Amino acid sequence: MRILQIVYSLGPGGAERLVVDISNELSRQGHDVTLCVLRDDKQGNFGFFKQEISEKINYINLSIPVGLRLNNIVILFKLIKRIKPQVVHCHLNLVNYVFPLAIIFTKIRFFHTIHSNVMNEANSSVEYWIRRYFYTNFKMKAITISNETSQSFITYYKTSPYSEIYNGRILPNPTSAYSEVKNDIQNFKDNGNTIFLHIGSCSSVKNQRMLINVFNKLVQNGELIVLLIIGSGFDSEEGKSLKSLACDKIIFLGAKHNVSDYLLNSDAFCLSSTSEGMPISLIEALACGCIPICTPVGGLINTIQNGITGYLSGSVSENDYYSTIMSYLENKGQIKKEDLIQYYLTNFSIEECVNKHLLLYKDIGVNPMAKTTSEAAKSHKL
Repeated sequence: MRILQIVYSLGPGGAERLVVDISNELSRQGHDVTLCVLRDDKQGNFGFFKQEISEKINYINLSIPVGLRLNNIVILFKLIKRIKPQVVHCHLNLVNYVFPLAIIFTKIRFFHTIHSNVMNEANSSVEYWIRRYFYTNFKMKAITISNETSQSFITYYKTSPYSEIYNGRILPNPTSAYSEVKNDIQNFKDNGNTIFLHIGSCSSVKNQRMLINVFNKLVQNGELIVLLIIGSGFDSEEGKSLKSLACDKIIFLGAKHNVSDYLLNSDAFCLSSTSEGMPISLIEALACGCIPICTPVGGLINTIQNGITGYLSGSVSENDYYSTIMSYLENKGQIKKEDLIQYYLTNFSIEECVNKHLLLYKDIGVNPMAKTTSEAAKSHKL
């Protein structure tokens, strides 16, 4: 099958991570995959995941400028006409480029995965009605990534998404830097510290100010802990402000390609977001047996059961998150790493994720939203 995956950039984000993983797995299974990126991968961090693309994939970087321009749609039209894919799968908000093409190429199946809060996607009432028309008539088949995303899609667009497929991730393996990372983290553990890890670029949605306030308070109250933060953007004004707020037990490591080394050696994974879809970082934590401690947003609600697959706070407030961290510290050992890894293998492997996409691509026995959202949530219980 000829498949064209389109994403805005290969920057250090969960959606971009997923697109590379899906493309690699599709190629490994023998499909003819083209991965098209709109932004210039030589600028900033737009090429962060480029080095992880399989050599079997036809990689195209269009390097088009920012903004929705007619010429950009023409460029994509020419690309599709030349490649002749059977499936075009776009991600994130660049779907606006692809709507006109779904009308022109009637024999191609078009898909759009919604990776974040549905309510934040349409920038105007006109854009909302265009999306609603395409989604309702399946001219653009919408894929949601969690029960929570599906519910918000139904509420917002007054129709069901075409399908719901939880994100997946390849099983993370140690890198060549594993021993060095292990030694560094062990030095912290030798002092009796519990190691927490947060993964996320500097962003108000990630609620990192709250996270830092909570860990400052924990340290002030005598808890033996260290918080490691992996992510870009902390050289911004907001990032500098967060760094100045953080105590010396909170360490900023910048962006890392070897995230798995840190997850494999840390005790717990912290996600303090006010909004999420289905975070790839959470799936990576489960795959590494790193115990998640998260706020109750997005797909986290359907994935984490308190004391079984992690810890979920009562809200996104400092007090609730503080109490949840304390609950973990008081019950260390309650959740076994091997149970989390098995939970990942059963529900979130990239093979499981890609096989579900292939059923949609091929329209083999597909009944859009055959499972109700409540049934989908049940399938992700441990």
